[in-house]
Amino acid sequence: MTTALTRLSGSAFELTITIPWADVKRVYDEVFEELAAQIEIEGFRPGKAPRNLIEEKIDKSKVYGEVINRLVPESYRKALEEHNLKPVVAPQVKITSAEEEKDWQLIASAAEKPQVDLDDYKKYVAEINAKNKIWTPGKEPEGSEDKSAQGGSASGGKQEEQKKISEIIDKLLEVCKVELPAVMLESEISRLITALLEDVRNAGLTYEQYLQSSGQTADGVKEKYRKQAETALKLEFILEAIAEDLKIEVTPEEIKAVVEKETDQERKKALEEQSYVLASIMRRDKTISKLLTL
Repeated sequence: MTTALTRLSGSAFELTITIPWADVKRVYDEVFEELAAQIEIEGFRPGKAPRNLIEEKIDKSKVYGEVINRLVPESYRKALEEHNLKPVVAPQVKITSAEEEKDWQLIASAAEKPQVDLDDYKKYVAEINAKNKIWTPGKEPEGSEDKSAQGGSASGGKQEEQKKISEIIDKLLEVCKVELPAVMLESEISRLITALLEDVRNAGLTYEQYLQSSGQTADGVKEKYRKQAETALKLEFILEAIAEDLKIEVTPEEIKAVVEKETDQERKKALEEQSYVLASIMRRDKTISKLLTL
């Protein structure tokens, strides 16, 4: 197998992977033998009939479909290792050549984590914090005896905190620069639309009925999700870069403590199995909390 790496704009890349016909043929024969063992031909034990008779019973396209399912993921994994790539999005794979007796070729497009320019984010966040001081119970706001002006209650303080968080996030999205690769953005848009289609089906509607009832068009929905995906991805990478800058980490002990608090056994098991997701959420929360104190 040979590979060639092409760097695209931002953190995107393309891998051109050439698989020798000998490797394709080896996997083809493996798949063929597995399927042949399931074929029954009168006068022969399963899998023992002559190959030419078995070939008449087996759909060649089905065999090659399974060959692709086995070869592509493994070839892509090896190519990533060869070029020391760490993608954060599933690849878009295009098979450019797949003829018998010839080497196969495919192009896999993906992207690594994009670079983030944080600008002077601490200064901007500090300015927001300075003008939006939050009153907390038991502590008088500086320069004022009127608690109602600063929230006046625990619930009011919480609302003020949420307002300040929103203002900080808006500012971060404004001043921090992130170049999102097209393959990453399209992948997230596809995920959002797939989730929407599932919700629509669960509601007993077709997508066309949903669009008509909501007064939207397919292009309009995609554009809406494009903006949503762009904002969500940018914020994700910005907060991750800030967490690294502020050296914010989540310890195994902190994760375990959260899992142990869960009383529902099914949810507890899910948290244990997806501890990396829990760690990501906890790190994001700790980062936002830290930003409120800058």
